[in-house]
Amino acid sequence: MERGDDGISQQELAKSLGLSTRELAVVIKKLIEKKMITKKAIRENGKSVIKLFAIRTIEESNIRINLVSIENIPCFSCKLLFKCDNGAHVNPSSCTKLSSWILSLV
Repeated sequence: MERGDDGISQQELAKSLGLSTRELAVVIKKLIEKKMITKKAIRENGKSVIKLFAIRTIEESNIRINLVSIENIPCFSCKLLFKCDNGAHVNPSSCTKLSSWILSLV
């Protein structure tokens, strides 16, 4: 269901999905926590209506990604990266560089 910039009311969404508003409220709460949707009060025909809007971009969802914690992972500069795989001769389980790096973090 595509509603674009107009959003959709919780009642309208519940009806179109065949859910009770109580069931939908649980789903909505989880989607808001995951910053996938947002609720806004909108004036329509003189009435205040709560509408749901999809969050489309990282900027809109205020998700902050800290790359400092991963920029020193030894895998990124390893010459064997593309040969490394679980079960292969070169693998993360037996990599001394990766193990040392992980231990340095704790």
